Amino acid sequence: MDILYLIFLLLLAVGASRILANLIPLPLPILQIVLGSLLAMPPFGMQIELHPEIFMLLFIPPLLFYDGWKIPKREFTEHGVEMTAMSLVLVLLVVVVAGYFIHWLLPAIPLGASFALAAILSPTDALAVIAIGQGRLPRHMAHQLEGEAMMNDATGLVSFKFALAAAISGTFSLVSVAGEFVIVALGGLLIGAGLSWSVGRLKRWMTARGLFDPAVYVVMILLLPFAAFYLAEHAGMSGILSAVAAGMVQSRVDMLPVKTSTRILNRSIWEMLDFSFNGLVFLLLGLQFPRIVGRVWEASAHQAYDMPTLLFSAVAIMALLLAMRFAFVYAYHWSEMRVRRLRGAPVEDKSLGLFSALSAVAGVRGAITLAGVLSVPLMIGDTPFPGRDLMIFLAAAVIILSLLVGALGVPFFLKRMPHNDFEEHERELQKARRQAAQAAVGWLENWRQENASSDVDRSALQSEVAERVIESYRQDLEALMDREDMANQARRTRALEIELRLQAIAVQRKELLRMRKRHDIDEQMLQALIRDLDYDEAALR
Repeated sequence: MDILYLIFLLLLAVGASRILANLIPLPLPILQIVLGSLLAMPPFGMQIELHPEIFMLLFIPPLLFYDGWKIPKREFTEHGVEMTAMSLVLVLLVVVVAGYFIHWLLPAIPLGASFALAAILSPTDALAVIAIGQGRLPRHMAHQLEGEAMMNDATGLVSFKFALAAAISGTFSLVSVAGEFVIVALGGLLIGAGLSWSVGRLKRWMTARGLFDPAVYVVMILLLPFAAFYLAEHAGMSGILSAVAAGMVQSRVDMLPVKTSTRILNRSIWEMLDFSFNGLVFLLLGLQFPRIVGRVWEASAHQAYDMPTLLFSAVAIMALLLAMRFAFVYAYHWSEMRVRRLRGAPVEDKSLGLFSALSAVAGVRGAITLAGVLSVPLMIGDTPFPGRDLMIFLAAAVIILSLLVGALGVPFFLKRMPHNDFEEHERELQKARRQAAQAAVGWLENWRQENASSDVDRSALQSEVAERVIESYRQDLEALMDREDMANQARRTRALEIELRLQAIAVQRKELLRMRKRHDIDEQMLQALIRDLDYDEAALR
């Protein structure tokens, strides 16, 4: 019963933290860490420490799966090179440079463990910074941050896994690690994509035979990230990338116009799980943080460092990460502009320094960093993992510092940005809605002509109902008939109206999918518009 009480209390604390975030001007993750720390102190005195492997399996797969699910796919084709550079080249630079820097600052952390800590500090949290920006981030930057966050989550965690293995074994070979990295990465991607595609095919097969049940399918989708992670890990491949690939493939399967109720149920459950899991990660850090600080404080009496030294080290690591991100973004866009000028292509006029500074402070660390560092094993054989508490302490301090820097820096630099493309995005959204509605109106006009009946009364009824649908409907029938005939006529009218509305919505949905294939709209816009149509259809049904 104790574990049930603990789960209920943690979920209640996650909900309470969201309410407090509306009252206290602090980033939600920081409030959740503070709340967790308060729960760990008297009079509550809650204590929990999950086994690292359980922590990794419980939190990492669903978070990465949902990242892959909602990532804007069009950004991969338009800005794939930039995302790859940020999530691969920059991550590897951070692992090497920050790894040596951490070991130089704190020799008590072995070099292999320092590389592991640098690797787990490399992933960024797009959700946190977008929440901080309150929808005012340039759309390109918001999409780039989401794509980068999803990809460097995978890259950072895979690098973390290899660095952790090197720290445990004490051996490291760059050539063998590079070759193994490619193999396990491709293997993980193929396993996750293949499993997710198979689930999508099963969904279509069940639907075609009338065997489909939305609740059963949603349960399958909830288990999919864990299955993708476990199968890939069991095969010696990357479970992390397998979960990401499963989410990306499933997002395309989910857009197929098969079952509206399934999409609504699926979307609602995953939004709830994403919020709950992110909140639980930070609450669990808060629950463990007082004991971690206590252990670090006790160990500092026997080591060559003290608490001020550790705090200075955390600030120095954060400063290094900011400087590296600023320099990399500046160098990348400066090189891109030079190449475009040499080719005679148009170059967007933007302040590189301001844009790079905004990107640097937007590199907030979050749940993936925390979940990864908490998965560091407790023991190596019969001896405690060297520097584990220091790693968790530094990771938590850097997360908090990055959130504070983002909360202060993002609004500061946004005010100085020359323009924002939010209005352009709204215009594109309205244009897409109009185009989808026009397709539905065109289909209704054709339906009215093709279904003309020789029965005068029936033809008039169909024409009137179709006209009401086209003109946004909702006009009462005016007919002189007795009560029973009126009720029957009203039922027939309502049934026909619902049928036409549902078919018109289906036409809109197909038109939106065609627009997405033509790259007229991006994945996020498609999902937003499909969601609106799903709710319209659900209301009719």
